[in-house]
Amino acid sequence: MNRFRSAPVTCALIGVNLTFFLSEEIFRLFFDSSLFPALALSRNGLVEGDWWQLISHAFLHGNLLHLLVNMVALWFTGPALEEVLGSGRYLVLYFGGVVGGGLLQTLSSPSSTDLVGASGAVCALLVGFATLFPRLEITALIFFVIPVRMKAATLGWLVILGSVIFWLLGIEKEIGHLAHLGGGIAGFLICTYYKKRGVLRDLLIIPPPIL
Repeated sequence: MNRFRSAPVTCALIGVNLTFFLSEEIFRLFFDSSLFPALALSRNGLVEGDWWQLISHAFLHGNLLHLLVNMVALWFTGPALEEVLGSGRYLVLYFGGVVGGGLLQTLSSPSSTDLVGASGAVCALLVGFATLFPRLEITALIFFVIPVRMKAATLGWLVILGSVIFWLLGIEKEIGHLAHLGGGIAGFLICTYYKKRGVLRDLLIIPPPIL
């Protein structure tokens, strides 16, 4: 219950994502319809003026596993950042990752390809955390199971380099690796700006496990 009180924005984001996922399932099951044509991000959509897709795509997910991976990562990573940055700056970081990841993936994909998912935002949070606290020792849960101790900076580099390598090698092509990369870059730039501006709250942050 303490996390619900101390990280209301993170909990709200998770709630909105769950609501969109359930809504999509209801539309498909009962109405033989989908939210994807209007809300998923594509280059065609941007050309036609559907700019809201830069944000809305992050609330849709392709399947339950896709949703769970992103929401678990958000649950473990978001509260510490929300506490140290404050709600407003935290939301800028989150949606900066959404837009940065969405643009990089979409501009590098065929015009009709749809992008969905909060992965860009999650990668922005992971790399943003690493940027703010690079020397901090954290426990990363590899594949949600294997605990590995590492510096936060190491995790940040794993996100960035892993995205680049997977994209170059064409591994799991259905995954938006460039969305991960774009989100990570956005997280680095935004949190570098935050550090230079000295906007961090003077709090002792004991981070939870980071995915």
